[in-house]
Amino acid sequence: MRTFTPSKYPLLRMAALALIVLATGCLTIEENYTFRKDGSGTMEYVVDMSDVKGMADMFSDKGDKKSGKKPKEDGPITGSDAKVGSLKKLEGIKKVKIKNEQDGFVQRISFAFKDVDALNRALNVLMPDSTGAQHAFFRWEGSTLVRTNNRYAEGLGKEMGGGTGTDTTGTAEVLKAMHYKYNFKFAKGITGTQLADGVTSQTAGSNKLSLDTDWSVIMKDPAALDLRITLAP
Repeated sequence: MRTFTPSKYPLLRMAALALIVLATGCLTIEENYTFRKDGSGTMEYVVDMSDVKGMADMFSDKGDKKSGKKPKEDGPITGSDAKVGSLKKLEGIKKVKIKNEQDGFVQRISFAFKDVDALNRALNVLMPDSTGAQHAFFRWEGSTLVRTNNRYAEGLGKEMGGGTGTDTTGTAEVLKAMHYKYNFKFAKGITGTQLADGVTSQTAGSNKLSLDTDWSVIMKDPAALDLRITLAP
């Protein structure tokens, strides 16, 4: 996958990691949101490849035999520093942070946004698609929050083998192992949702909503990640 290509791994480790990711589909992308009454809020974008780490470690260098220490290596998720730099320059975006966990196999980018216009500008930086066009991911229709998506997730699915035109059992299993999640927290209670088939939902209290789907659903219907959430007046 171009988005998650190791940049400084030894050649053997790089090739092995790429094969592991392509063979297992060990990838979860998660978007975590809080929305306040005034329309401002926070967002955390998480790329989780922690399931790959144990397998990738088998191909890592033995380390310095004298010190007994394992050399430090870059994680597999690259290009994020440039995105963070771009986020910091956006109007209406502040408190931009990046956090790497589990040797970089889990990466969290978080920020605060002034309104959905600022949020949309940030999401275009985090999740650009091949068209390069700016997309309005979120909008308010009265008390209903509407989410529509560009082709970013579909593009990742194609890179993972879901766009080859060959519907094999192996490809289907890889796509099913790749998950996309949303978590929302609102200042007001949730009164209704409109979700695509194949998206599961869980509520925690009246103002929290968690959604989950996999790439087999997304590749069949790129609009599967679109949604509508209606809040109490």
